[in-house]
Amino acid sequence: FDSRNQGVAIRSAAKKNSHSTPHNALRTLLAHDATIRMYKLVLVITAAAARAACVVKKQTHTFYYLWYGTPTTDGKWLHWDHAVLPHWTKKVRRQYKHLENYTHEPPTRLHAPFYPVAGPYSSSDPQLLDAHFSQLRDAGVDAAVLSWTGRPGGAVSDTQGVGTDAIVPLALAAAKRAGIGAAIHLEPYEGRGAESVALDLAHLVTHDLYRLPRRPCGGHDRLPVVYLYDAYHTPAKEWARLFCENGDLSVRGTPHDVVVIATLLNRDEEELVVNGCFDGFYSYFATDGFTYGSTSAHWKLLAAWARKKNLWFSPSAGPGYNDTRIRPWNGVATRDRRNGAYFRQMLGAAVESGADLVSITSWNEWGEGTQIEPARAPADDVGDHMDYGANPDLYLDITREATARWRTRSPPDL
Repeated sequence: FDSRNQGVAIRSAAKKNSHSTPHNALRTLLAHDATIRMYKLVLVITAAAARAACVVKKQTHTFYYLWYGTPTTDGKWLHWDHAVLPHWTKKVRRQYKHLENYTHEPPTRLHAPFYPVAGPYSSSDPQLLDAHFSQLRDAGVDAAVLSWTGRPGGAVSDTQGVGTDAIVPLALAAAKRAGIGAAIHLEPYEGRGAESVALDLAHLVTHDLYRLPRRPCGGHDRLPVVYLYDAYHTPAKEWARLFCENGDLSVRGTPHDVVVIATLLNRDEEELVVNGCFDGFYSYFATDGFTYGSTSAHWKLLAAWARKKNLWFSPSAGPGYNDTRIRPWNGVATRDRRNGAYFRQMLGAAVESGADLVSITSWNEWGEGTQIEPARAPADDVGDHMDYGANPDLYLDITREATARWRTRSPPDL
């Protein structure tokens, strides 16, 4: 009680009961005050208990691409010579027709604006994988989210026709040696739907994938983690067949059950997440402002909604964006790195959002210029590549600082 009002309250209580004295009224009010304090204490204890039932350890995941190859290891260049992609409209396509299908010429000119310290490499190289996952571990990353382009013999999602399924076991083994987890990034492919993804999951869960509880709170079983890219291309009712408990293809409670996290571009896709029975959502895109979900100013609101629904939310922070070597018509999406300032801002917004997960786009999507992998242009560079200045490990250092700071924060109020 406010001390200024306490005397008025005592006199009022005494007046209402002629047999009451100010002393008795004071005792009544003190007892009432004690009850209120006890009630508040119960609320605090209840909230603390609810928090204890949630996943407390902060999680950082990084999207990791497995589609690179070299003539020495793979018989030819894969992705480093990525062709220039056409625009989907006739008008814009005509403007860039002269560049269409132009292929870059590694190792001197890559499809990327930056050049890796390791040089153009093969994703099948075990030593390379060991080095990458050790760097991720040292930067505080819990899991690499491996790009998966489809089952053997099935449709492949990659525009360059590269299948990554055969490399997944190599990457999983390297991640295990480094002491980090490995989840799956299930890419879209022609004909993808509930029935084909049911087969995908049956295939993927045979691997020892990184696991999380199905929901952040409530003591759910830990299940393999699958990020489902571009989920919005398929209606919620189709996903409900697979991910809702009463769906005709439901994986819930079966050996093929997973924690499935959908891309969220626009605000209205919250309905897709709920009605499709997804366990969470992520923003993916490294261009701040490109979509509703990738706009960092919206992350606190999205995190609050996720907590209300007991869903995972993974805001995706990127160091910048530049895909103009493979999409020369897409300069509007470019985001300058500003010597690390852009990444610090994005990571800071993710950390401050109250989300349960933070994802980083990406470790090595070189063609879109979102990589945090160390970069340095060769001394004899003729391909006009960029680097990170004096510190090729700049973005690993920023990641390490951010993850260390994030894990000292208290969980948000429920």
